[in-house]
Amino acid sequence: MTKPLQAAAQLVERVPVIVKNSSEHYQKTGAAYNIFKVAGINEREVIMCRVLADLLNPKGLHRRGSAYLELFMDMVVNPLIKNTAQFNPIKAKITTEFKINEDRRIDIVLDDGAVFIPIEVKINTVEQEHQLADYAAVSRKNNTIAGFIPVLFLTPYGHESNEASKDDYIPISFKKHIIPWLDKCRNLEETDRVSPVREMIKQFLSAIKSFCGYTEDKGMENAINTLITESRNSYVSALMIHQAVEELDFNKKVWEIFRDQICEHVKNKFYDAKYLEDGEGVDAWYCLDIPIGNECKLRINYDWIITVEPVNPNKTINTGIAEKIKKTMSGITGVHNEDCGEGSVWFSSNIKFPGIENTGNDRIYKYELYQIYSKNPQSVADRIISIVMGLKNI
Repeated sequence: MTKPLQAAAQLVERVPVIVKNSSEHYQKTGAAYNIFKVAGINEREVIMCRVLADLLNPKGLHRRGSAYLELFMDMVVNPLIKNTAQFNPIKAKITTEFKINEDRRIDIVLDDGAVFIPIEVKINTVEQEHQLADYAAVSRKNNTIAGFIPVLFLTPYGHESNEASKDDYIPISFKKHIIPWLDKCRNLEETDRVSPVREMIKQFLSAIKSFCGYTEDKGMENAINTLITESRNSYVSALMIHQAVEELDFNKKVWEIFRDQICEHVKNKFYDAKYLEDGEGVDAWYCLDIPIGNECKLRINYDWIITVEPVNPNKTINTGIAEKIKKTMSGITGVHNEDCGEGSVWFSSNIKFPGIENTGNDRIYKYELYQIYSKNPQSVADRIISIVMGLKNI
């Protein structure tokens, strides 16, 4: 065995020891305890938006006045949009779910009476058709003094919109913009004086880092870095392992099994089921659409994000039927419906495949999905069939 391979074998043996020690430290100190994760809301957009909006609100429950909003303007908004420089944080009104019509609501709006700044947030949900264009139109209408201000399109990594004109929005990210801003907020003197606010920001920051792929335990990360850099062979070995991991595209493997095997099993039962590919990039859907009766369809994505939608997007579903669907889906999935305001009868961004631990790491989740999908695709199809049958009985 060559020296790099020997070093690689040693790394594989020693890293789990570091992880185990870190886990034991977390268990003893309670450092991993996070209310956002315990409540299962760390990736639920509606609730995460409310927390974000309260921090931005000069009249928020944090009682720190406009300090956090001023930092947000200085660090995030003003460097990207020049005509917001005259925005007055002290006069600002912060609104969540700003209603523009019966079906659409802007997640967060900052408005000082002269400058209107719309923010649309996407963590797990899919961008809707013409959504950013509609919000940009509202911004044009409300910014008669300052001039047009594009929609700030906030996603985990700042990806581009799939369908909107680049003139209508500016991409920002939790990773590049919100995490540094929250770090700065946490370290302000006025934050440090109030421990409940400081701890809340710390936990909010940790929850965001979890869906942005960060290692939460800095001590564990430093120990692994020390191990990797202790010799040239260790570093070369780490590069070899990294390259091998990068080539293991479990996201693609999961999607292919879903498309080629699971969907076919389901379509053998429901001949009107259709496999669809909708969009590109992070927000793309590779899913099954299955009519369930009552003018509704079940849409299930390859990674187990589920919605129930009207077959005709312009048609409103009977309230009684909608309530039965919500109750049934909440019972099946164990999570509650989220009001995404975009026409879905039932939706939740917090669904994971049953039995998989929610680590907050998408790559680990896709690995676990691959293990399940590859070993028994028929059982996954049977689970989908069971959900459909439960909805068809409504």
